[in-house]
Amino acid sequence: MSTVKLFIASTLDGFIARENGSLDWLHSFPNPNQLDYGYHDFLSTVDTIVMGRKTYEEILSFGIDWPYDEFSTYIITTNEKYTTKTNKTYTLSDMDKKAISDLKGKSEKGIWLVGGGTLITSFLNIGAIDEMTLSIIPVILGKGIRLFPNEPKEEQFKLQSHEVFGTGVVNLVYTKVEAE
Repeated sequence: MSTVKLFIASTLDGFIARENGSLDWLHSFPNPNQLDYGYHDFLSTVDTIVMGRKTYEEILSFGIDWPYDEFSTYIITTNEKYTTKTNKTYTLSDMDKKAISDLKGKSEKGIWLVGGGTLITSFLNIGAIDEMTLSIIPVILGKGIRLFPNEPKEEQFKLQSHEVFGTGVVNLVYTKVEAE
């Protein structure tokens, strides 16, 4: 069965976006060699994407072609009339253990959880994140959207690997510690 993986950039102080959702801090971070920090290698390990509606709309606002045409993508929204605008993209209104189990059964590789902090915390609270890759960007915002807002439940993860880049970015890969 597939695993649910989080691959996300965070500031040193634990933010994934500014208060208004902007990622300008990430795009303005100096990256002279145009490193992707393992992003494309990571993409080869997944075939399904689950993302929040706000994140979906943010990507659409970039004015680029939909970058995830080869993936089955599920948009989490409470609006049952919401319609998607991209290929192989569906909506889900309930994201519970059964829905996640169904998605894991459909996925042959893995599931990438892409979304805001609220969605990430909801997945943590039902024990649905199996692996996390955190790209820590050496920037401090001071305020914004937290990586883990709304008091996530306690969960233990084990460091599997780390990679340090010349730009100061550090990737930390963790896997969930299963309860004994």
